[in-house]
Amino acid sequence: MLIGLSKSEVQLINWNIIQLSLPSGESGEFFIGYSLKDSLARFSTPIVEYDEIKRLGRTRSGSTYQLLGQPSHPCKDGMHVLYELFGKEHIQKELFSLEASGVLSFKYPINKKP
Repeated sequence: MLIGLSKSEVQLINWNIIQLSLPSGESGEFFIGYSLKDSLARFSTPIVEYDEIKRLGRTRSGSTYQLLGQPSHPCKDGMHVLYELFGKEHIQKELFSLEASGVLSFKYPINKKP
């Protein structure tokens, strides 16, 4: 079950940024990872500010995200959220195959493991 979470301060581990680029020209970036505070996988609303040096960002919902550690393959539960939102086959094709259309991608390279 997916739930929307209220505005909060989030510390993410096992994180990355998902880049969405639609053929219409629309694009956006989203945090994905595991929240230490509430022990839940998170897929954020669109990022509106991000300081790559401080690893601190703010999303459209007003939540602030502190990213801990290096970018990596998102946690298993985070990937489950993506699968629920976009479909497992589509996510695996876009993020883990040579057949990707470029609609979805990780901002930071990862080891390819679905």
